Amino acid sequence: MEHFLYFNLLYLYGMDIILSEEQTKRLVKFITEQDVLTNTINKVKNYFNGDSDTPLCGQQDITSKSKNWKQLYDILLNSKLIKSGEPMLIVWGPNQTMYYTQNGKTLTKEIRVSTGAKGFSNSEDSGSTATGLMKVSNKYKAPRKYQVLVSKTPVNLVLGPDMPGTRKDPKTGEIHAADVLTGILELTGLENCNKNVYSRSIYVHGTNKEKGLGGAHSNGCVRVSNDNILYLLNAVKIGTKIYVKP
Repeated sequence: MEHFLYFNLLYLYGMDIILSEEQTKRLVKFITEQDVLTNTINKVKNYFNGDSDTPLCGQQDITSKSKNWKQLYDILLNSKLIKSGEPMLIVWGPNQTMYYTQNGKTLTKEIRVSTGAKGFSNSEDSGSTATGLMKVSNKYKAPRKYQVLVSKTPVNLVLGPDMPGTRKDPKTGEIHAADVLTGILELTGLENCNKNVYSRSIYVHGTNKEKGLGGAHSNGCVRVSNDNILYLLNAVKIGTKIYVKP
């Protein structure tokens, strides 16, 4: 014999309705699904409004499915985060490689990089590389190749591509083993999770540690060879988007 349960839907329809046990289960499942959907929508709204405590950082839910730079570009395109055919830099963390495409269809240049030795994170003072969608907000070039830049300003010091650092920190007196050489692509975060990338002073830049390229050795910046930073300074326009996939 089928068991009938009394379910009060007065708040929905202004009347009492008797539902079967199966109907009640279906209704409860429907209401639960709606609650989950509503919560998800609210999380997304809060994310884009900058109110989320746990932002969907780096679009990791969707980009984790990508197996190469081309798939990632297409995912960002389908998500309307980039426009069709726009140039883009993609830093692929797993193989420490940067891919530069001018149209999203063909690869223009492949560049070895070195990202954070402490991994990937958008947390302040983590010493790790920021993730997600950013853009090149400015470019800085030293007068001489291999010249050191401090706070984006050239100083009177030139190092080789694999020469040990000699510059002392004025506050601690410690020697900077790794320095910023030749030029800088300054970055600005385009997601709520990585808006601090500018204040964290995370750049793409030339290095005096070229032998370490291809491995994660930096303090959070994206290191490239001095030849390649010169190439990027010439080829990449301000406003070009860059995506870092951990």
